[in-house]
Amino acid sequence: MSSLNQDIIVADPLLIIESDAGFAELMCSTLNACGHSCRKGTCGQDAFEWLATNSASLIILDYSLPDMSGSSFIEKIRTLGIEIPFVMVTASNDAGLAVAMMKSGACDFIIKDASFLDRLPAVVARALQEQKTLRQLQSAEMSLRLSETRLARAQKIARMGSWEWNLASGDIYWSDELYRIFGLPVGLPETITIDWLHTLINPLDLVAFKKAARNAIRGGSALDINYRIVSGDDGEIVVNSQGEIEYDESGNACLLSGTTLDITARIKAESEIQQLINYDSLTGLPNRSLLHDRLHLAIAQASREKQLLAVLMLDLDRFKDINETMGHRAGDKLLKAVAKRLQVCLRDSDTLARLGGDEYVAILIDVSHEEGITTVAKKILAVVSEPFYIDGTEIFSTCSIGIAVYPMDGEDSHTLLKHADLAMYQAKGADRNVFQFFSREMNNLALERMMMENSMRRGLERGEFFLVYQPQVDGRTGKIFGMEALIRWRHPDMGMLAPDRFISLAEGNGLIIPLGEWVLRTACHQNKAWQDQGFPPVRVAVNLSAKQLGQYHLDEVVAATLLETGLDPEWLELELTESVIMKDAEQNAVLLKKFKEMGISLAIDDFGTGYSSLSYLKNFPITRLKIDRSFVRDITTNPDDAAIARIIIDIAHSLNLSVIAEGVETRAQMQFLSFNNCVEMQGYLFSRPVPAEEFTELLRNGLKV
Repeated sequence: MSSLNQDIIVADPLLIIESDAGFAELMCSTLNACGHSCRKGTCGQDAFEWLATNSASLIILDYSLPDMSGSSFIEKIRTLGIEIPFVMVTASNDAGLAVAMMKSGACDFIIKDASFLDRLPAVVARALQEQKTLRQLQSAEMSLRLSETRLARAQKIARMGSWEWNLASGDIYWSDELYRIFGLPVGLPETITIDWLHTLINPLDLVAFKKAARNAIRGGSALDINYRIVSGDDGEIVVNSQGEIEYDESGNACLLSGTTLDITARIKAESEIQQLINYDSLTGLPNRSLLHDRLHLAIAQASREKQLLAVLMLDLDRFKDINETMGHRAGDKLLKAVAKRLQVCLRDSDTLARLGGDEYVAILIDVSHEEGITTVAKKILAVVSEPFYIDGTEIFSTCSIGIAVYPMDGEDSHTLLKHADLAMYQAKGADRNVFQFFSREMNNLALERMMMENSMRRGLERGEFFLVYQPQVDGRTGKIFGMEALIRWRHPDMGMLAPDRFISLAEGNGLIIPLGEWVLRTACHQNKAWQDQGFPPVRVAVNLSAKQLGQYHLDEVVAATLLETGLDPEWLELELTESVIMKDAEQNAVLLKKFKEMGISLAIDDFGTGYSSLSYLKNFPITRLKIDRSFVRDITTNPDDAAIARIIIDIAHSLNLSVIAEGVETRAQMQFLSFNNCVEMQGYLFSRPVPAEEFTELLRNGLKV
């Protein structure tokens, strides 16, 4: 078919049906990096033609195709008898559509947003794992049905053992088949007594067997009991005995007769099904379903006994890095090793479960005080931080733990798990390898963040963000030589918001990537527009965050933006903080060198407030240092701030770097800086950050200082 990718055919690839060919290519590239083989199509009809002679392990389906909707596509493949699991993809944040698709059988429903490609591999992996588990369940159920068929056939050919027990004489008769079930030669022993039979029954089941027989004889009820016996052929097996009482002419019980059937295979199959339903296939720990059951029972017990109950949510730190560097097989081995260590930290009465991925949950019962919970949490942090040896390689790992306590932090399983999860994410934000108890303030903050995040996504789509520009000025002449582009958010309900209200949130939820690209593109486009209007060229400075610096091929994104907007690289400056640069110094050095080779200026923002060592200045192609406003504010009254400012200026000049002071608000500050050879300045003395229209007037008429 014409639109599907014609790569080398691999059995059961992923089939991507996406109307946007470029976006389909990005999806395919992302999934290829995770080891998946992909096929791509842009419309439903092409996909049907390919599926006529091929199969796929999973369909990733765009709901809005050029020739049909996602619903129509699913209806048609079912009409054709094609049973392939699918994940629905849409650009619409429509809860009703999501519910409808899940009801129609979708494995998952994923929205095309800024974090789509980051979430896609996990969604695909989860869908494939669910299908694998379903196939295992179906296989186990088929084994169970096959076992029952064999048992029915055995009954038809009299393979089921039969027996009679004469209650008056005590004599017991066994059929030949019953001897075989017990693994004994037919007819041996010749005399069977009830006492001898008792010796073959597992002692743990013997009391129940005697009670069932006694109730049948004395009360006339039917005998129906499962118990374990020692078979000469198969060791210990499970059998089911059913029998009924017969009475003599006087109405006295005289005979108990019935059948005995080997049900070991059926019990084993039922056990395997329960294992698949309730336990994690990798670690053998209880899964999410069984966890909720256990937690519900634990809450009921804690309520009765007036005890505390603790829920510990545990997440491995940077597990994704281990998976990417060593492979998923090594990652799975690490998850199993962590599970074993965690079990050592808990009592037999506690519960340890795996939610999936690298998340575990522990339920601590019979807790009398908070110190006991703290002790367990510290023990877990200690054992997880000890080195692991996976395939001959030493791996160091840490974890973050969130703790919710019944009844203070919630009185039901859902609330306790949610609050423990919130606490765990707060622990991750506290530099990891720590534990954190839940607090009401944390919950309120999380709700506020969630509302703000939703508003941010809508705001980006609706154009609520805009840029303001603050001039950078030569203090000697008052001439504007550059400006810094700063983002603002015109929130429909909260009014004008400065970056400190939303940038950290954007960093956490991944929106900083599209937001940062928008800022860069808008600033470059505006600067080029001023040049096209005939104004003398000036440099525009744009801030880069840590997330942006770690973005895949950021140098290509910047280069493409300059090409798109037509701005010469010499009129762009990228500002980075010391801490951002040093987070991954070696990789960042390579990236900054690429920027420098393009002709882009690089500035260190907030210089002197971050990294303690200055050695990085000689290792990075920096062109400008910015003196932080915290030093400028009291530069004329505080000798320490004045000394720091002089040192920064001297460092810059000695390394042939430019230096600019931000936060200049008074003439005294301007004069001090000029006297000490810092002539580049930025601050309210010259101008507040202003919209593009007002900055145009500053370029036209100059500053009035």
